[in-house]
Amino acid sequence: MYLDTRGYVTVGIGNMLANAATAKKLAFVVRETGLAATPAQIEADFVAVNKLAAGKPAASYKTHTQLDLPEASINELLKVRIDVFRADLAGSFKGYATYPVAAKRALLDMIYDLGKGGLLNFKKLKAAAESGKWKEAATYCHRQGPSKERNDWTRELFLEAAR
Repeated sequence: MYLDTRGYVTVGIGNMLANAATAKKLAFVVRETGLAATPAQIEADFVAVNKLAAGKPAASYKTHTQLDLPEASINELLKVRIDVFRADLAGSFKGYATYPVAAKRALLDMIYDLGKGGLLNFKKLKAAAESGKWKEAATYCHRQGPSKERNDWTRELFLEAAR
C-alpha cells in the first residue's frame, strides 16, 4: 500500500482503497512469510500508510508496512479496471471503436487518472474526439495533478493520432 499524490491509500497500479474494509477484500500476504494476511494485519498496514506523507514513490512506503499484494492480484485488478474503463469510453464517446489506437491510449490514460466523471468534464476534448479533430483534442487534454511529462505524453498521443 502507498499514498497517491492526492493522499489516498492505493495499491498496485493506481487502485485507490477507499477504506480498510476495501483493503480487507484483497489477497494481501505477509511479506516475510508469504502467508495470507489477517484482516487485523491489513487494517494495521492501511492505518500506518494513511499516516505518512503523500506522493512518495510507492517503494518508499514498504519500510512502514508488512504486507504485499501478489503480482497476480495486481495484474487482475489492472485488467478489470482497464476493461471497465474501455467500456466506459465506448459508451461515452461516439465512434470510439473507430478512433486511432494512439487516441484510445490517450483517453484510457485520462480516464484512468480522472475516472469517467472527471474525463467527461473535458467537454471540448470530448467534442474534438467525437469529431476526429485530434490536434484540437491535444490542446484540451491538460490535467491538473499529473506531471508535466505525463500530460506531454498524453498530448503527443493525440498528435500522433492526427498524423
